Amino acid sequence: MKYKVIDNFLSEELCNNLIEDAEKFSKNDHIKVLNERLLLPSTSLFFSNLLKKSNYWNALHEKLNSQEFLNTLMKNLEIDDQNFVITNFFFNKNPGFFLNKYKKLNSQKISTIGNLNLIFYLLFKFFRSLHRILKYKFTNKKYVELLYDYSKSPNGYKREIHRDSDSRTIVFLMYLNSLSEEGEGGDLRLFEYIKKETKIPSRPYEEDCKILQKFSPKPGRLVTFLNSYDSLHDVSEMKNHKGFRHFLYGSFTLLAKKNILLKKSSGNLKTNFEIFD
Repeated sequence: MKYKVIDNFLSEELCNNLIEDAEKFSKNDHIKVLNERLLLPSTSLFFSNLLKKSNYWNALHEKLNSQEFLNTLMKNLEIDDQNFVITNFFFNKNPGFFLNKYKKLNSQKISTIGNLNLIFYLLFKFFRSLHRILKYKFTNKKYVELLYDYSKSPNGYKREIHRDSDSRTIVFLMYLNSLSEEGEGGDLRLFEYIKKETKIPSRPYEEDCKILQKFSPKPGRLVTFLNSYDSLHDVSEMKNHKGFRHFLYGSFTLLAKKNILLKKSSGNLKTNFEIFD
């Protein structure tokens, strides 16, 4: 497994400012996902609003959504692949009328959408998916987009041992705060698969793995790894902590091609592009 930990990638002061502005401008805009995790996708209208209102978040987004950041991660992971090309398909800071309407509908529950809007939504969704595949699949370049989220996880949050989803390539976690000392869990743990099998399961059993390393959240700490068949990791269950675990999770994600590093992995984990659409 290729991974790298970089401490102080962001200053502690900047991390505090990011959390403060997110609480001020986007406190109630997150969606609730697995194990009570609150997630704000980087391509949502709510996130665009945060970028417009917070200089700290806007500057960070510009820093991350760049060829320079991709090159930094590739250098640290010793990846020499000149075919990666950054593009923006899902992210649009100033969407037009129809895309804006679609994104608003995408943030609603299906049961609250009227029939005409539902027809528009489904048709627009179908053509966007078709457009993405036709635009990025039949080319020699590996088009990737930075798809990430700002998340807050409370007590009870955990993740099982897994590798990341099929289209993700170069993955990163960026922590904005430390967890309370009286609590336990919330660490990122890296694993080695110890059974002698031709292919490694995408979600192996814990008894078939052994811990290689574990990293605790710390302001400004960046953990990055290559999403390959052996990049197994989890998050230990958070217990008795005060407050949230604030972090960014994302990757440079292939928009239409397969991640060839997963050939020795058994079991598909479809990338949920719908969250970012």
